[in-house]
Order: sequence, then C-alpha cells, then structure tokens
Amino acid sequence: MSAIPFTDRELRHAWRELSAAAISVAAGDRRNSHRLLLFYAVECGLKAVWLRRQNRTLFESADIEQTGHDLQQILKSLRVGSGLPLPSSFRLSDVVQGKGSSPRQGKFGDLHQAWRYGGQSQIPTDQDCEQQLLRVLQWIQGELK
Repeated sequence: MSAIPFTDRELRHAWRELSAAAISVAAGDRRNSHRLLLFYAVECGLKAVWLRRQNRTLFESADIEQTGHDLQQILKSLRVGSGLPLPSSFRLSDVVQGKGSSPRQGKFGDLHQAWRYGGQSQIPTDQDCEQQLLRVLQWIQGELK
C-alpha cells in the first residue's frame, strides 16, 4: 500500500473540519456515520500533535505505514499515559451462516471499518466508543491551541 504524505497544516485543517461535521448533530441523534468522521478527526488530530511534538511539518509515508489507523499506537508514541484510554478491541454481533455462526471482533484501530461498512459494536457499544473518542478529541483541542 502506498501512503501519501500530508502536512501538519493539512492534518490540522482535516481535524477541525471532521470534528465540526462529527459533532454537528446532537449527541442523541448521532449515528455511526458521524462516529466515523469522529474517528478520522481524532486520527488527524493525533497525527498533527505528533508532528508538533516531533518539530516536523510532514507526516511521511514511513510514519503512515508505522501508525496506520492505530490510535492507541499514536497515543502511546505521544506518551499520553493511561489518562486517555481507548478500548483495545471491539466486538460486533456474530454472523450467522447456515446452522453456525462466526464471531466478529477486531482491534480498536479497525473500528472505522465496522462503522464504514454498517457494523455496530456491541462491546463496547458504539456510544461508549464515541465517548472515548470525544475525550481524546477534547485533549487534542488543548494540544493544538
């Protein structure tokens, strides 16, 4: 997979735009499409914070390949500590195939796939994931003032 580099300015702009779109709907009316934007807002914001702390202006291919969508990895590299915990994994409802069923679970960094394709997390719930992401988003706002 080839990765396209992005500047800190682009990441900060994406963070602001995605955040605004994600929270433009009242909390009780938010759906997973809004949460998907929230996930990407957090990702862009964390990468912008990472660049700032590295005193760099370009998030390059090697950086992208190292982090991907793994928000926990980025938080770990930022040495945020346990103050902003994200779930390590999530679980969707089982898929029924014939007479059997298959469990579906993934790492939290893959939650964007579930939300993108219409899945709903059961453990933790979509709403719980949203609340965790909103906490990280609030922390990012303090970092990128």
